[in-house]
Amino acid sequence: MTRRILVAVLFLVCASFPGLVLAGDWNLSKNVKRLERVSPDYQDEKDIDKKFLAVLDLTEKTKKDAEVYDEAKRISENTTLAQSKYTDSFIYYMFVKSLGRSKSGTAEPDYWLGLLKTHDKSPHLLAAYLIALRRLPKNSPDIRRDVQLILDWLKAQKPAFKLCSPEYAGNMLLGYKPRTNFAEGDPLKLYPLSYYKESVTPLVGFMDDETYVSLLGRIKEGREDIMTEMIGIYKKAGRKKEAADILFQLAMLKAAARDFKQAKTLLDNAVKLNPEHTQAKQERDKINLELTYQSLEPAQQPAPAKQEEAAGIPDHLNQVEGYLTPADRVMKAAELQDRSRAELRVMRNEVYAHHGRVFQDAELQNYFSKKTWYRQNPAYSDELLTEVDRENARVIQEFENKAQ
Repeated sequence: MTRRILVAVLFLVCASFPGLVLAGDWNLSKNVKRLERVSPDYQDEKDIDKKFLAVLDLTEKTKKDAEVYDEAKRISENTTLAQSKYTDSFIYYMFVKSLGRSKSGTAEPDYWLGLLKTHDKSPHLLAAYLIALRRLPKNSPDIRRDVQLILDWLKAQKPAFKLCSPEYAGNMLLGYKPRTNFAEGDPLKLYPLSYYKESVTPLVGFMDDETYVSLLGRIKEGREDIMTEMIGIYKKAGRKKEAADILFQLAMLKAAARDFKQAKTLLDNAVKLNPEHTQAKQERDKINLELTYQSLEPAQQPAPAKQEEAAGIPDHLNQVEGYLTPADRVMKAAELQDRSRAELRVMRNEVYAHHGRVFQDAELQNYFSKKTWYRQNPAYSDELLTEVDRENARVIQEFENKAQ
């Protein structure tokens, strides 16, 4: 009876964790080869690639199950084998396998992740980063540091850069673990970096958890559209306090822009979700005071027609190929004094466009989108501006305020 129970338990565990590997189930070559299918040169094998796969096959044939892991380290440390295109896929495979070595703590996963970091063009690196993040304690001081490391790495990649998802296997009863069986089943999900960065809800293969949400939040920090959609993510997950916090942040952006009516609505919603949100209540009282003052102000007169015309994009600027505003020096007064207000407006906003800012003004966005040098950066923030950029924006604004 005891034996039957043991067999039943093993069957249940294996069924719940398709990626769980028992003794003798390494299948190194097939796992690594299928992991490498994410690369466009899959069919283009060189001599070193064939030798790499041969070493994996011979390792399993000549080594005992307990020795395979140690032999894998020997493979990873061979500088000649490191030239194979399979190297990063092999390292990622060993990284997820090392997570099951509980007695070693984080030492073994850290070892393999350290090796994978040297392959900064690997499509597996983001998956490994996210898995490592998810293993950290919720309040670990290392989380913010590691998230910033990921962000810096992502910013250095091109929009077409391909990356994999950190697929998990398991269920709610026994928990989820990173997938370790790549030899069978569906190939890994692959996404262009631009698609990943534009996503809000987790893509297929990514966990719908705070690690993913917080990383996306940092990528898109300060973007109102993303903040609004993130509120929906938290509400759907039943995390009312987090949703209330973002509502509060969004309200403060509206208040800074003196859109007090919208700010009050957002704060009302924040308090409904989290009645204990003291800051939201305090700021709501302040905004109610501002709204009262606004109600006492005389109605604003419509702007003169001349100012409306000045807001357009002058036709001759559409013919300009390069930059109107230099990025490497501060502009001189002589370069600005004969410019119209409309020209100066475009020049000032070009400072931000250099860094890929996405403009809410449709006219400006359409104008810059036609420039060959312009590349949208969803992760844009004013922190990207250099001292020269900031000074140019200030100087141009001064002339813009004086212009007719």
